Amino acid sequence: MAKAAEGAGWNRFAASVFNGLERFSQRMCSRGHRSPFRYQQLIEFHQEKNRWLAANRDCEPADPLHICGIPATRADCRTSPRCRKMMGQYDADFTHLGLRLDGFVFRRATKQNHLELWLNDHYIRTLPLHRTRFAPPYFHYHVKREVLARFPKSCRISIRTAEGHALDCLQGPELAITLPHADGSVFEHLAAGGHIDKKGFLSRTPEGIRARQQHYLSIYSQAREYCNCTLNTPLFLMYGTLLGHIREGDFIEGDDDFDVGYLSRQTHATAVKQEVMQLVVKLVRAGFTCSFNRNGRLFRLRRKNDPPATYLDVRPVWFEDGCIWAHKQACLPLRSEDFEPVRTETLRGVEVDVPRRAEHFLAAYYGDNWKTPDPDYSNASRHVPRFVQRKLASVCITPADYQQMRTQIEAQPTSEAGELVPTGLYPLYPLEQYEAHCEW
Repeated sequence: MAKAAEGAGWNRFAASVFNGLERFSQRMCSRGHRSPFRYQQLIEFHQEKNRWLAANRDCEPADPLHICGIPATRADCRTSPRCRKMMGQYDADFTHLGLRLDGFVFRRATKQNHLELWLNDHYIRTLPLHRTRFAPPYFHYHVKREVLARFPKSCRISIRTAEGHALDCLQGPELAITLPHADGSVFEHLAAGGHIDKKGFLSRTPEGIRARQQHYLSIYSQAREYCNCTLNTPLFLMYGTLLGHIREGDFIEGDDDFDVGYLSRQTHATAVKQEVMQLVVKLVRAGFTCSFNRNGRLFRLRRKNDPPATYLDVRPVWFEDGCIWAHKQACLPLRSEDFEPVRTETLRGVEVDVPRRAEHFLAAYYGDNWKTPDPDYSNASRHVPRFVQRKLASVCITPADYQQMRTQIEAQPTSEAGELVPTGLYPLYPLEQYEAHCEW
C-alpha cells in the first residue's frame, strides 16, 4: 500500500513537471524561440509514458520505448570507481528518438579523438569526441529506435577509450538495459557487413544504398527542372554529393543523403530567411513536400508520395561580410562568382548542376586534401566560431515563421499541393501516423 501511494505521488509530481514544461514550451513558441522544435516531442514522450505508468500499466503503451528500462543499481565494489582509475563518465536515458548517451573523458584518458561503443563485448562503432578549450572532451550520441529494435532484449553497453579503458556510468563500467520489443538481430546485421552510422541509424546494404541514390536523383531531376524553369533558380550539388561527383564521378561509397543548394541574391541573413520561406511556400503549392529539422533549418525537399526519410537537403547560399555562408557550418572565403553561372554535368546519366568553381568550394570546405578519400572524416568535431553559429542560426525559422508559411499555403489551397511538415512540432502519437509523415 505504501509503495502504491509512493508511486501515485511520483506520478502526480512527474505530471506536474511535464505539464509545466509544456506550458513553458508554448510560451517559447509565442516569443519566437526555436526550442519547441527540439523539446516538444521529448515532453510529449515523457507525458505519455507517465500516463501509462499512472494507469498501472493496465493497457498497451503508446510507445515500445516506454517499457524499456535502465536499472539504477551500481555494480559490485570491485568495479566501482573507488577501486580503479576513472577515465570519464556518461549518462544514458531513453528519449523520443531512442537511447541518448552523454558524457566526457578526462583529458589524459585518451590521445584519440574518438571513443568506442561496445554491446555485449562486441564493438559496434566509434563515437567522436568534441574538444573545447575550457572543458574536458565530451560526446553525445543517440542510438536510434530502429537500432534499439535490433538489440538483444537484455544487453550490456560499455563506452571505452581507444586504449580499451571503460568509462563509468551510474551502474559502473557497463550499462545494463532491457528492451522487451527487441529481436536481437543486430549482430547478424553487423556480421553481414552492415554498420550503425554516425547518426545512430542502421546502414543499408550496398544494393539498398544504390537504390536510394537513384531515388534521390529522381527527386533532384524533378526539383531542378521546376527551379530552373519556374523560379529561374539553379539547384546545384553541395557537400558530400558534390565531393563524390567531382572526385569520383559518382556518389561516395555508402553515401545515403543528397545535398543541394541555391544561390540567394540577398546579402543579409534576415532577408535570406524571408526569401527561403517564400521559396518553400512556392514549392509546396507546386506539389512538393518540404520539411525542416528540429533546429528549424530550412529545408528538406521531397515529392508528395516519397517516403519521409528520402529527401534532398536544400540550403540557401549567400554572400555577406566578404564571405559565403551556408548551413551547416560554412563561412568560406568565396564569392558569388564561385557558384554561378553553374556548370551542367551528368551524374549516372542524369543532368546535374554544380557550382561554377566547384573545386574552390571543396578546397575551402574540406581542405586542400579533399581529393584524398578519408573514410573517418566527420565534420561533427570541427570547431565552428560562435559568430558563425549565430549568423547561421538567424536563418533558421521559429514556430511563428512556420505558422506564417502554413497560413500562406492554406490561403490558396490546390489539389496538387504538397505538405509543409514541422518535424519537431508534429504530434508524436500515434507513432504510425508520425512515421507516415515525418522522418526521425
